[in-house]
Amino acid sequence: LEWQAREVSRQGSAEVEVVAEDIPDNLPDACRTCVYRLVQEALHNVSRHAAARQVRIDVRQTGGTLQVSIQDDGRGFDPAHTRGLGLLGMEERVKDLGGTLAVESRAGSGTVVRATLPLPRNG
Repeated sequence: LEWQAREVSRQGSAEVEVVAEDIPDNLPDACRTCVYRLVQEALHNVSRHAAARQVRIDVRQTGGTLQVSIQDDGRGFDPAHTRGLGLLGMEERVKDLGGTLAVESRAGSGTVVRATLPLPRNG
């Protein structure tokens, strides 16, 4: 995620900050791949469509879930009427792991993509 953030920042699209807290070292590969692809698609959307200056990626473990949030200060859109293949693919990846995806956006006020992924129980 840090590499992706540096690449987007280096290309001058937007400044990207990654905050990761309480992330277990033993995340299943499927979960790691899902988070990576979510962030990749969100940053792609920001670069292509949002005209954002700032992006913040938060990843944290809360109880038995992994919370992922990608927030930008870009131009926003109406998620009820705009569902491109990228967003649909993100939703499908998250649902395949038993999680949920929410997209909050409004024209002129940025976008927040939030995913909640269940973590396997140890023991």
